[in-house]
Formats: sequence, structure tokens, C-alpha cells
Amino acid sequence: MNESSSKDTIGAALIVLGLVAAAVDLFYTPFIFTPVAALLMLVGIGVSTKHRRFGVTAAIVISTCFVIGAAAAVWSSRALY
Repeated sequence: MNESSSKDTIGAALIVLGLVAAAVDLFYTPFIFTPVAALLMLVGIGVSTKHRRFGVTAAIVISTCFVIGAAAAVWSSRALY
């Protein structure tokens, strides 16, 4: 296993953790987990050179989860943070 392979694996894992945080964000509180998800996704993109397209897709999913979660929280009068 070489160094670039391990960096790509770590980058992909961070992007996936960002997506998991976005899924939690969708159903729990939108303003707590979105910064964590975005930070994990950005670090994952920065570490990995192979998974940049996956990171861009994750950015779209994270932002969509944030908008839908915030709208649902306002609509159902849940706490936003």
C-alpha cells in the first residue's frame, strides 16, 4: 500500500463521514451538523486527489440536506440549533 492510496482512502472516508453528518443533519438539527459535514467534506477533498468528483457530489448532497432539514425544522417548529 503506497502513500497516495492511503491518502485517497482517508479522503474518501472523510467525505463519507461528511455525508453521514448531513444525513443526521437532515433529521435532527440542521445548524449543528452542517458545519461538521462541510468541514469533513472539505478536508476529504483536500487530502484525496482521486475522489474530488465524489467530494463535489457530496457538497451538493450536504447543501441539499441542509436546505431540506432547515425548511422542515421551520415548518414543524422544531429547534434549529
